[in-house]
Amino acid sequence: MKSKTSAALLLILTFLLGGIVGAVSYSLYQHEVAAQNSRSRRNPMRDLAKALNLDSQQEETLRQIMEKSRDRYRALDQQMRRQYETTRQEMRPQYDAIRTESRQEIRQILREDQKARFEEFLKEMAKQRRERESKSSQ
Repeated sequence: MKSKTSAALLLILTFLLGGIVGAVSYSLYQHEVAAQNSRSRRNPMRDLAKALNLDSQQEETLRQIMEKSRDRYRALDQQMRRQYETTRQEMRPQYDAIRTESRQEIRQILREDQKARFEEFLKEMAKQRRERESKSSQ
């Protein structure tokens, strides 16, 4: 009887130790993967400076060029966003007309009980659209 108990305890201990070793190994693996990911994140300016073996003056000039380019890209992006908003506002009546026409066509194919549910569905969609628009304007 004692040998069966010892064997059972040994088996349980083996499984417990296996679980602990597995958990620790997995944790170490995750840590290594995270470290590799952080090392592999690209910094194009640093990579270029290293690849070209730039001296400190060249690196500084490169940094200034990159900053100027970034500022120009941002300005262009802002201009594009303003133009998009203007175009969107100009086109709004056409979108609204299409939406109204399609909803009328949908209503024509619905039974009376479905029409009420369709109107509720439209109200919910309008609410969600207003929420999205208020979030994007903030």
